[in-house]
Amino acid sequence: MFSGFRVLGLYSNHVPHALRYHQKHREFYVVTSVGKSFHTFNNSLPDDITCLAADRMLVFAASGTTVCAFARNKEVVMRYHGHKQEVRLLLPLGDHLVSADSGGDVIVWDIYLRLNFDPGTFDVSAMMHPSTYLNKVLLGSRQGALQLWNIRTKLLFTFPGWSAAVTVLQQSPAVDVVGVGTATGRIIIHNIRLDETLMSFTQDWGPISTLAFRTDGPPIMASGSPQGHIALWDLARQQLVAQQRHAHRTAVAAATFLHGEPLLVTNGADNAIKQVWIFDQEGGGARLLRCRQGHSAPPTTIRHHGNNGKNILSAQDGSLQSFSTVHERFNKNMGHRQSDWDGVVALHRGRLAASTWNYYRCTMGAHHLKPPGVRKNAVATAVDITSCGNFAVIGSSCGRVDVYNLQSGLHRGCYHSGVVRGVATDTLNQLTVSCGSDWLLKFWRFKTRKQEVVLKLSAAPASLRLHRDSGMVAIAMDDFTLAVVDIETRRIVRKFAGHHGNITDMTFSPDGRWLVTTAMDCTIRTWDLPSGLVDCFLVAMAPVGVSMSPTGDFLATAHVDSLGVYLLGAELVTLSLMPESRWKSLLHLDAIKRRNRPLAPPAAPPTVPFFLPTLPGLTPQFTLPSTTKEDSQVDGPLRLLKDCGPAGVSVELTCLTSEGGGANDLLLAFIQMIDSMLASGRDFDLAHAYLALFLK
Repeated sequence: MFSGFRVLGLYSNHVPHALRYHQKHREFYVVTSVGKSFHTFNNSLPDDITCLAADRMLVFAASGTTVCAFARNKEVVMRYHGHKQEVRLLLPLGDHLVSADSGGDVIVWDIYLRLNFDPGTFDVSAMMHPSTYLNKVLLGSRQGALQLWNIRTKLLFTFPGWSAAVTVLQQSPAVDVVGVGTATGRIIIHNIRLDETLMSFTQDWGPISTLAFRTDGPPIMASGSPQGHIALWDLARQQLVAQQRHAHRTAVAAATFLHGEPLLVTNGADNAIKQVWIFDQEGGGARLLRCRQGHSAPPTTIRHHGNNGKNILSAQDGSLQSFSTVHERFNKNMGHRQSDWDGVVALHRGRLAASTWNYYRCTMGAHHLKPPGVRKNAVATAVDITSCGNFAVIGSSCGRVDVYNLQSGLHRGCYHSGVVRGVATDTLNQLTVSCGSDWLLKFWRFKTRKQEVVLKLSAAPASLRLHRDSGMVAIAMDDFTLAVVDIETRRIVRKFAGHHGNITDMTFSPDGRWLVTTAMDCTIRTWDLPSGLVDCFLVAMAPVGVSMSPTGDFLATAHVDSLGVYLLGAELVTLSLMPESRWKSLLHLDAIKRRNRPLAPPAAPPTVPFFLPTLPGLTPQFTLPSTTKEDSQVDGPLRLLKDCGPAGVSVELTCLTSEGGGANDLLLAFIQMIDSMLASGRDFDLAHAYLALFLK
């Protein structure tokens, strides 16, 4: 039922970025690596990208021993095969491309010149093309020496170096002058024509990870460090003028000044692109102008925010972020560590106090929700917000379930239970449900906090999730099974088994019919509450969080060791106003029915009071009052089909035939209805699904 769509919140990794300038558009483009793909073109390679480079026409990406050249946003125009070891350096040079691998081979493509170096004596660690030096390449080594080569002839000169491994080579705005970064933190500004050192600096934060020179006038050089700091050096006064501490949470992979502008672009393995640092501060300092930033550690919890399914909240590494499924410009970083009051509550690993957040202000709230008189070693374990948005219900490891007012942050009372594993409140704030390590599911009155019913479970619960509209509670057990409890009858109505690892998260479909679960066995399973398992698929990394869109059209997942949020769906915007779940499985009904054939005949549903007349069917529906307005010939049948599930649509179409009690004129009327749907310009996908099932 689900297929991969795209990933949210992935922007950068440890691979240095590449910068392109499009002359026609007069714009700069930043290219960054995110595993097997690179932004902004969203192309995929067989293995993780090891290095990137770009010129004004092409983007070059190395993956393993292969180098690919991309043009026109996504088209692979050239593949370079010839390296025997992993490619780790790329350098576009006019019409040529120079690449170096970890085995000591440097290849100049097009003329296909292969230079072989012994990694024991000259292990190539940096490459650059000196400005105005025709067909020349300067190579740096881990042994500290530098070599200047003519790629068409021979070795021209060897520089003995400065007794430290070369990590960076960068051309300065002055001809013949090169910046050399070393593993000891030393920066040397060297004239390669005269073989003369002009000046040197020492960075206190470890090896030099990147160098960049301003080209818009002021003689400023930027250097990056493995600690994520950026140092700014004045070359005229030969001194440090400013620091940008913690510009990134990890090593600064690359820093590049935009040509002719006071703007610096940086990226790092913390999944962040700083676009850009602008130098307009007194004293030569910079401020952050724009950035694209995701989580620097894999998110552990994801939830949809709002009812339109367009925003996903995710939490990890001390930060709370909102990712838009429509466009990245709507993403929000709500900071570290809605309306007039805070509407988001977050628990912190190993802490008792919960924090509040305001979605619309993108800020952390003023309240820290901590129960009074609790021992210090207790931690908060479960949280829920009432449907009215006024109260937060928080469970803790010491067996308390506490209620707080979100507007004032005041404590409003507590329930008592075992070590709390899950907590939820119903739609009308009448009932609170909690489960704990004592194998008990407890029902409490929300206002009086009086315990009403206790339900014994078959194993210790790990977590629970309530679907408020249907009143169904899904409980994940420590024995990898699932139980579904009806909070009206206080009984277990379904039990599901099939996972072979700890169940990490659950989510209901908007109509409450499906339950989607994720587990450490690397499976994502979809359970149909009336019939059982309807879908199961494997993923490469164990999923730890799942959330279904309130509109029911796609699923979001978070995974172990992955910084992004993954979307599953055919496409985010469909050509139908109906959710995909209502029409996409129409052609697979036979297989679903065979797989979910019931073992016993269905039992008659309990009767309802006489004053609430209902329609027959599996899903209870109340009879609508009659109306005197006449519907058109098409709107009435179409409305009926839209209210049916996939199986119901199949039954209705079968009844159109003479064998099913219909007639040929009904078949013709159905074709006319499809024609009308297509002519109206609405529900395109729905019309095609109906027509395909009709023809079948």
